[in-house]
Amino acid sequence: MSPGTGPREAVALYYDEAAPSYVSGWRTLEHYSPLVAEFLLDAVTPGCRVLDVGCGPGQLTAQLPPDVRVTGLDVSPRMLAEAGAGRPEGRYEQHDLHDPLPGAWGRFDVVVAVGCLEFCRDLAATLRHLAAACAPGARLLVGVVEDRRAPAGRSRQPFSDEGLPGVGMHCYDTTAQLAAITAAGLWPSSYRFVPAWRHDEYSRTVRYGLWELGADGGSPRA
Repeated sequence: MSPGTGPREAVALYYDEAAPSYVSGWRTLEHYSPLVAEFLLDAVTPGCRVLDVGCGPGQLTAQLPPDVRVTGLDVSPRMLAEAGAGRPEGRYEQHDLHDPLPGAWGRFDVVVAVGCLEFCRDLAATLRHLAAACAPGARLLVGVVEDRRAPAGRSRQPFSDEGLPGVGMHCYDTTAQLAAITAAGLWPSSYRFVPAWRHDEYSRTVRYGLWELGADGGSPRA
């Protein structure tokens, strides 16, 4: 990071620069798109509201039926512009996943937070923010970096010494993930330990704890 640049600004700049070629380049590295598509096929219903957290250029939700109301969140303005061009009827907002969602945005029936929680410093707090934005009976798909070689609990690794020096990739073991889910008032319906994306800089495959979650009644907003 440059002096005076925080993690949020560094991540936004990194993805701003990647935005024009992100989909074509990322397609060769990531493994989770089919899993997200499978979840959305089952969870999305006509006219429902979908929240795409860390939406990037919107590739995960761009092809949902036109009557489905998609709101995408990201820290990168250029990623949001790409997402809006791909789905003009969607709503795309610059927002950090560490911050509560504005109550004026309403509540959501389906939430996808996959491909973004690598940057989540406080999983329990972020999941509480998402739970607070859920409609009763909402369904969530959440992917959390899980490195079974790392110390138990929560750990931090470099995301990219080349592209994002000083910015961490945050990992949580299964126990820490489940504790954060429970603290947020959500309940798990399934868990899988799956390949997420290929980290070429470190010659390894990052893996997710991939959770399908339920929200019974939404959490009260502050």
